[in-house]
Amino acid sequence: MMKSTRNARDTGVYGANNTTYPIQALLHSRTVVEKDGYVATGMLTHIEGEIIEVEMSEFKTFELGDPVHLTVYAPVGIQRLHSTVIGKADGALAVLLPPRAFGGLEEKREAGRVDVHHKGTLLQVLARDVVLKSGETERVELEEWVPIVIRNISVTGVGMEVSEHSELAPADLYTVKLDLGFELVCELEIVRRDSSSGQTFYGARFNGLDDLQTRKLRAFFIREQIGAYYRSKAQKIKQRNFSS
Repeated sequence: MMKSTRNARDTGVYGANNTTYPIQALLHSRTVVEKDGYVATGMLTHIEGEIIEVEMSEFKTFELGDPVHLTVYAPVGIQRLHSTVIGKADGALAVLLPPRAFGGLEEKREAGRVDVHHKGTLLQVLARDVVLKSGETERVELEEWVPIVIRNISVTGVGMEVSEHSELAPADLYTVKLDLGFELVCELEIVRRDSSSGQTFYGARFNGLDDLQTRKLRAFFIREQIGAYYRSKAQKIKQRNFSS
């Protein structure tokens, strides 16, 4: 009977063993980017959320949407990745980082949260005392949609401001309607509350998103992150030009 063998080469991780490493171990590694037989070499300088940045002098050769193959020569082993160019800036490429892209690495990604300004509403159930004709008081529950403003977002949750007259309880679930260019109706679980700035701010995580909602949310998040990437690069270039 033939014995089945499986080594690091089979997983796309050269020189790897059973040890796992944080994905940040790839930072500052020499990276080869290939497309249609063309090969360019750069340095992997940034990993956050859904984006990998590779700084290289030949970035102009690549176009948005180009399918590319990356080979990352990291201290923890050689990693290979098929991806797509999603951003270009002065001296750098941004490529998409798919989920579970690298074998042998713990994908504890950076927060991957971007600042936004989108509106929505939150369904709050309010208990109020109502005086009946008999003179007796009865407590009733009333549903009210209150306005919210989404200040930051990730694929797992949001940071939001709520009307100053509303109090949300940590660990409670609330139905929301978010205007993200499409309407996202879902549940949010409150995980933290912060009033230190004078404005009540809540952190909440998405609860029970279906596959379609998850795909739409991820597409929205990637677009927002690409925009944030371009703004960040433009700011760095501006600061560099100012200092010189």
